[in-house]
Amino acid sequence: MKIDFHKMITKKFIFDHSSNIQTKRLNIAYGVDRNFLFGAGVSMTSVIVNNPEIALNFFIVTDYVDEDYLDCVKLLAEQYHTCITILVFDNENFRSLPSTKSWTYAMYYRYFAFEYLSAELNSVLYLDADVICKGSLLELTDIYFGDEYAAVVNDIDEVRLKSGKRLGIPELSQQYFNSGVVFANLVTWKKENLLEKAFAILHEKHKDLLYFDQDVLNILFVGKLIHLRRDFNCIYGVDQELVNKSDDVYKTYINDNTILIHYVGVTKPWHTWAKYPVSQYFLAAYKKSTWANHGLLKAHTAKLYKRKSRHEKLQKKYVRSVLSHVMYIKSKILS
Repeated sequence: MKIDFHKMITKKFIFDHSSNIQTKRLNIAYGVDRNFLFGAGVSMTSVIVNNPEIALNFFIVTDYVDEDYLDCVKLLAEQYHTCITILVFDNENFRSLPSTKSWTYAMYYRYFAFEYLSAELNSVLYLDADVICKGSLLELTDIYFGDEYAAVVNDIDEVRLKSGKRLGIPELSQQYFNSGVVFANLVTWKKENLLEKAFAILHEKHKDLLYFDQDVLNILFVGKLIHLRRDFNCIYGVDQELVNKSDDVYKTYINDNTILIHYVGVTKPWHTWAKYPVSQYFLAAYKKSTWANHGLLKAHTAKLYKRKSRHEKLQKKYVRSVLSHVMYIKSKILS
């Protein structure tokens, strides 16, 4: 599947207000659809405020952007003296790739980021939009890539231990990583034609894949990795609060050494019902962002209404919980 990614770009916005006084530099990319633009904006802010000693160069790869978002990004770049590039592209080539209701083809946008940026950059730190920074990324700027494809963090044991057998690659039982945080070596990405190899795996083995884009990267990168500490991808879901007996359980996962928090799951800390102490790290960055005067996001799909109802019941907001459940049923009927 050969694609000229540069021809797919329909719009390009560059907001460069970097001061270039720092000696350390780091490129950071997000691949998002319209549902995750807000999260990406706050995620960028969290990186900026916690890394004043690094010259940051951000890239947002997306299939949608509006004027309000552009205004916020422009202001963020100006306010924090950084550089942010937004690449809007035609996603037609991605629509034919394997996907589900839970995992839309937007998950492959990280591939676009790697391929497009490999023409001009040697490396990039890819972050999912639900990753929030609470510490220094300076350590990453000292990583030297040889023939390794990326620096990553293993996925949680429950996922990792099953993946070797599931994908028929025993090594992955020990090395299967989470693709929400990937510090990619773009030199080897380009040299080894990894995009073409990724698409080939998708089309040949899609029936064997569970996490699609993540499985493919693990198959491609096996044996060619630098493994980072859990501090660089602390995986925790707000929905875990539904089963926790205390809202302090998150402290056993997130501590003073944690650098990047990955808020996995349906409920994100940017949702109005995510009212738990674990959301504090997102909210701290949100208040310092140029989206601070924008409200947190409301439920708008059946899945979100269902999850919202469960959280409201736990929070003893029983009337709201019932109303949210009604909206869940209504949305499910209309979908």
